[in-house]
Amino acid sequence: MTEFLPRTPMGPGPVTVPSVSWFEFILNDQLLEQHLSQENPDPSPTQLIVQFLQQAEAEITNNLNGNQIKEGNTLGLVTPNSSPVPLQQPVENGEPMEEDRKPESEAKIEEDKVASSITTPIPPQENRKVRALRILALKVAAYLKWDLVTLIRGVPASLMQTLLVELLRITIPAGVEAAKYSVVDLDSVSDEAAFAIQLYHRWCLLAIVRDSFPIRPIKTFMQMPGPADVLMTSMQSEVVIKTLREKSAISVENLQRCLNCGRMIHMPNFASMTLPSEDHADPEFKWNQGDSIHPKEFVCQLSYDLGTFYFYQEAYTQALEMFQKTKEALTQLNVPLYCKIDEGRLNGYSVASSTFVGNNESLSTQAASLYERAEECKRNDYKGFIDILVEDNLKQELSSSYRSDIEDELASREELTHLFIQVSICNVVRGVMEGKAFVSVIADVLEDADTTIMKFILRVLTVALSGASYAQKTNLKYFIWHVTELASKKFIFMLLQSELMKYFTPEEVIELRELENEHIRSRNRSMYDDMTTVASSYPSSRDSSISMANLEHQLMYMYDPDIIHHLVFELISRQGKSPSQVMSLNEKWKVPFEILDILRKLPPSPEQAYAFILVGKACHCMEVKIFERARQLLGIADNVVADMSYMLSKHIRWQILLADHLQYLMNESFGENATLQDLIKKTKTCITTVRLGQDIQPSPDILEHCAAFLLNIRDWDYLFNMENTDSGHIELCRLLSCLCKELPSVKNARKPARDLWEAVVVIFSSNVQHKRLNSGRESAMYRDSQQGILSRDYFSQFLKKIKDPLATSVLVSCLTKLYNIIKDDITVEISSEYLSIWPTVLPNNNAVQVGALEEAVTILIQHAIQVHPTYASLLRTQADIYYAHGQYSAAMKFYMEAGAVASDFFANAVPKGIYDDQMFRKMMKCCSYLQCHTQVAVLCQFLDEIDYTTAFKALQEKTVYDAMDSYYVCIWDISILEYLVHLHSRRGEMDKRQAAMRALAQLDLNSNNPEDIIQRSVQIRKRKFLRALAKQYM
Repeated sequence: MTEFLPRTPMGPGPVTVPSVSWFEFILNDQLLEQHLSQENPDPSPTQLIVQFLQQAEAEITNNLNGNQIKEGNTLGLVTPNSSPVPLQQPVENGEPMEEDRKPESEAKIEEDKVASSITTPIPPQENRKVRALRILALKVAAYLKWDLVTLIRGVPASLMQTLLVELLRITIPAGVEAAKYSVVDLDSVSDEAAFAIQLYHRWCLLAIVRDSFPIRPIKTFMQMPGPADVLMTSMQSEVVIKTLREKSAISVENLQRCLNCGRMIHMPNFASMTLPSEDHADPEFKWNQGDSIHPKEFVCQLSYDLGTFYFYQEAYTQALEMFQKTKEALTQLNVPLYCKIDEGRLNGYSVASSTFVGNNESLSTQAASLYERAEECKRNDYKGFIDILVEDNLKQELSSSYRSDIEDELASREELTHLFIQVSICNVVRGVMEGKAFVSVIADVLEDADTTIMKFILRVLTVALSGASYAQKTNLKYFIWHVTELASKKFIFMLLQSELMKYFTPEEVIELRELENEHIRSRNRSMYDDMTTVASSYPSSRDSSISMANLEHQLMYMYDPDIIHHLVFELISRQGKSPSQVMSLNEKWKVPFEILDILRKLPPSPEQAYAFILVGKACHCMEVKIFERARQLLGIADNVVADMSYMLSKHIRWQILLADHLQYLMNESFGENATLQDLIKKTKTCITTVRLGQDIQPSPDILEHCAAFLLNIRDWDYLFNMENTDSGHIELCRLLSCLCKELPSVKNARKPARDLWEAVVVIFSSNVQHKRLNSGRESAMYRDSQQGILSRDYFSQFLKKIKDPLATSVLVSCLTKLYNIIKDDITVEISSEYLSIWPTVLPNNNAVQVGALEEAVTILIQHAIQVHPTYASLLRTQADIYYAHGQYSAAMKFYMEAGAVASDFFANAVPKGIYDDQMFRKMMKCCSYLQCHTQVAVLCQFLDEIDYTTAFKALQEKTVYDAMDSYYVCIWDISILEYLVHLHSRRGEMDKRQAAMRALAQLDLNSNNPEDIIQRSVQIRKRKFLRALAKQYM
């Protein structure tokens, strides 16, 4: 008889005649031992076990009354006698599985058939041949010393259960079910029965653990008409494993009892079982000839198996305990007979368990957050609170307002004055690290500071610098310089001896030592009471030459107008400095050109230098967003120059207006005692000077903010009437207002849209000039157009000032439409709102500078998303831009963000205006480039008409970097699921095929369901899939 041999690494083996057939072992008692003693027996021991058990089942099936077996049927499994094993029954009326295609109904019927074939008891029809075959299988297992690792690798789970249940039946004739599904009292059973019980439950746990790893299905070799149904065997094994998982607690309890029984166990060997013969219909068992297993060896093996199962359950503490017990017992074994343990795997398990246990312990002892620890300290009268603040300076988990509230609370408690000072110092350091400017409390603290306070300051700074970023380190170094200029010589000495010196350059260390030796301090301590600390926000020119010992350096740091006035007059009147020299002390005093030009024309005087410094410091305060101080300095400057120059005074007042606009643009707040109506009135007054063409005109920067402000508050009627002005910013806002006023009416918006379109096109156009070379041919030269209402740089800057959602969307739409026309590629077309209102062609595409246009589009969309982060249309536009540039991962991120914000994180259906067929196809292409082909197949379902060609092609890809079969539960199209079943069956991927079968068998996908149920099932799967994509890409 021929037999199909297993596939070898070089391909399938030839059809050959085996050296011995299974029935010869029944006829000759000695043949089995001789065969197994060979070096490489063919068939192998595990193959023999499979053949013996399958032939026994075939014999039982043939003896069943009324059961007609067709050629090629898969034979089920039964157990002998009157106690049938529920998981080992034969399949009734089994039909060969159709590999190419199986409809949904047949797939469901097939699963029901497997379940019924496994659970329906059928009376066994045994004879001596059946008993002999099962005894032969047990003898082979005994020859292998009952090595479960070898047996599990070569015998399917369903047949393995049959083998071990047979061992239980012959050792415990009346209690097989009790031994399998209940906790057994080992003292009441024989030694061979105890061995069978522990072997069965060991296999239960090992089978569960092994099933958690991806493995190839075990091939079976049937010597009977027709091939074995490997798929049915695999499905039966899955049901077996499912039952084992449900009863795993019983197996663990039985093994724990075996572990603690401490008795000598007899292991059946090859000679313990004899075959039935003509004289004896029943086999004979000689248990006394079995091998005795020492309790230590028994404990070693059981501990290892329990440890692996605990590790699989993530009970790492119990697993580690078992592995340690295994190691102890293993050192006491000389030549183990039954114990088979891989020491390398044991060490790996042990190390991994130790790591997990260590991590869990550290996590359990770690506080949940700094906030909880801080609250606990408050309840314990602030014990350990300072350590939390020092730690928070680096982690920055506690909010600044929370820390300030603690400081205010401590200020009212006189008994905690020392703690209050420490908290204040910690809060000052935290503010410095964040780059904030604040009124310093350090001067007051250092005035009467003792050694303890100084040491504490150095400690807080040392910890902060040890984990600070580059910018934070820079801020802290400036702060340290500030403290040294306020503190005594003793603090500088302590600083030079501390670890902080490693953060200073050699030149800076030399200057600190000079400060230590100078003993020059300001006599008027009140000068520092209102001094403003400079972290990184206030201007500084810190280098090795700076010292607060002279008036020039003091002037750089002073922001109090009275102090500045005093220092300016001291430098000019007493030290003989000229006003121009005083004005050039700091390069960061940047005064607007209009003001600077007027100041230079004034006669040199201390008031001239004083006004210059006030305006310069105010401009820098506006740069670092300290608007209240800027308005204060500009107000003083206006009073100073009121009698000197009316034009200069007007420009300074416009700078105050600019400070108001900058503050409103940042957070829509106003200055002290100011309202929105006040700001609107001052803005319109400023713009009126341009409209009337007065002699004194505001700067373009101020006009830009005024026009953008009116546009952002939607004062479109006022801007609509601002015709014939010489300001490009006002004209651009007028064009935008005319268009926004007509929207959403597309018909009325076309004319103002064309006017805006023409203005924008001119901005990005270039003039082409032709020049004849010496060779006689012409050369084209491109120059930027000077005819636009704004230059490109001013236009790009102005885009960042617009915050109104409608105006922003209109500009995004205009620029993206222009970009689409220039690119003229429908595959990378950028979508946005209001595309239909713009012209569709350009007179000359080559006249538009594409690079400048792309830069403007990027600047605008990034600003728009920063201002309106939950505007779905803008997010989709940004995704299309990334898609056009080939940045597919970033594109997917913004596609998912657009859908998430438009549907409350996919709790509702995404509007068609956001997720349409065009966008889904772009998402499919992104996933395809990222080699997430299963995601492509699922997305094919989202199209109005499912793209089966793309879906099937994507599923055929073998290099896939996504969750693959985990997405099958998100597929609702029956054709795609059926194709997956066929594909995995053809490839022999049983686990993935089973996942597709489970998805196909869902009740809510039945085509006979009402339409509302089908639609609800589709929405559930869409929501699940989109949330999975969002978790991956966002």
